[in-house]
Amino acid sequence: MLSLKNVEYSILKDKIVRDFSLNLQLGEVKTLFGPSGCGKTTILRLLSGLEECERGEISSNFAKISFLFQENRLLDYLRADENIKICMPKHAKFDEIYTLGEKLGLAKSDLRKFPGELSGGMAKRVAFMRAYLCGADLMLLDEPFVGLDRDMRDILASLLAQKIDEKKLSALLVTHDRFEAARLSHEILFLSKKGMDITKRISLDENLQSRDSAYEEMVVKRHFEGIMYYE
Repeated sequence: MLSLKNVEYSILKDKIVRDFSLNLQLGEVKTLFGPSGCGKTTILRLLSGLEECERGEISSNFAKISFLFQENRLLDYLRADENIKICMPKHAKFDEIYTLGEKLGLAKSDLRKFPGELSGGMAKRVAFMRAYLCGADLMLLDEPFVGLDRDMRDILASLLAQKIDEKKLSALLVTHDRFEAARLSHEILFLSKKGMDITKRISLDENLQSRDSAYEEMVVKRHFEGIMYYE
């Protein structure tokens, strides 16, 4: 389980996170849904150890965390498949890279290219593969599908849903996309414009792998009326 209790974080005198608490169980996905600048990414950075909270407690018994950043953050001097390999467990079969790549429209020849030779969408998929194949039991997902078309988003969402259900993977998702939140969340936390105050919670019980576009539309219509955030 992951637990945040009364966490606070400031930049200079600006309180970015104020008295924020959250619990995440094994096999659970929670989504932080709020406007830009409200502190969502800061929470992920605190959980990953990239930042330290000034007050409160963070505890976790997850063995390994992967972080899919908004930016691709691929190492320019390594080929795409090498960027993925360096994060995979030692016992992993590297053929998994090329098998998954085919599902995502990336040929082996694409994965042998350096990041500078890839399109933005290709680099985004490689970054997803790195986070997906690294053997983590907790994924931090910061706008994971930005820059990808709807069809590719559906493919990645289906892969995540399958792994979450079958491997009891846990995830904390940050998004502005209502349909993305409806597709992958067990619980969605609606957040204030500043301070990470939780203004609303909704729980979704439908099995992740059973959800489709009709389900997304139903959730958005029922719970997101008048609520829409942009990049």
